[in-house]
Amino acid sequence: MHRHLLALVFCTSTFAGELIHEDFSASGLPKGWTTGGRANSWTVVEGALQGICAKDDDHGPAVFAPLAGRDLAVSCKVKLDEKGNGLMLIDGESAFGGSAHLLRVSIYGNTLAIVQDRGTPESHIAQGKLRAALTKEGKKVPSPTAEQLADPQFYRTERLATAPLQAQPGEWIKLDVSLKGNDVIVTVNDTQKLAAKGTVLDVAKSRLVFLVGQGKTVWIDDVHVINP
Repeated sequence: MHRHLLALVFCTSTFAGELIHEDFSASGLPKGWTTGGRANSWTVVEGALQGICAKDDDHGPAVFAPLAGRDLAVSCKVKLDEKGNGLMLIDGESAFGGSAHLLRVSIYGNTLAIVQDRGTPESHIAQGKLRAALTKEGKKVPSPTAEQLADPQFYRTERLATAPLQAQPGEWIKLDVSLKGNDVIVTVNDTQKLAAKGTVLDVAKSRLVFLVGQGKTVWIDDVHVINP
């Protein structure tokens, strides 16, 4: 999951409850947006936000937008390259302490997935360092042991639901995400629905994130986030 995509931005609300409303009509990144990863990976091109990840970058660049809410309705348009590799995340107050990724909506190839993150931020950081060290040595990261997975502090990502994506790479995809308590509904192009129930999602949210997959390109437009 670390080689996937996505992100967002903060704008002045046009009505009560609206947190983000962005169509990327300006030439630069919207006010309040921040980026992570390689410099100049995110640019506004022809009225859409474009993110590019280099082939030798093992963790794609991200763009972030601040949020303040609990239940959220997120809407955006996303276009992926021919490999179809992207990720949207919602961060917030982790039940295990600090701020962390909570929810991931993933498009990988022709698969749509809803994923939640569990475990402590310290465990997440430690695993990241181990992954980097093993990658440098040309070694694979071992699968978690049964003992590790039995430890609630051990950081892991858990797939809550998956389905074949009823859309084609290279086409704009309308993506709607409803998050209420621990219940998640993802709707693609107003027709395909995928629902899931998490266990760590009913907390205060702090930001919306987009990540670009390794060696991929993603375009984002018409981003709206509201407190329903």
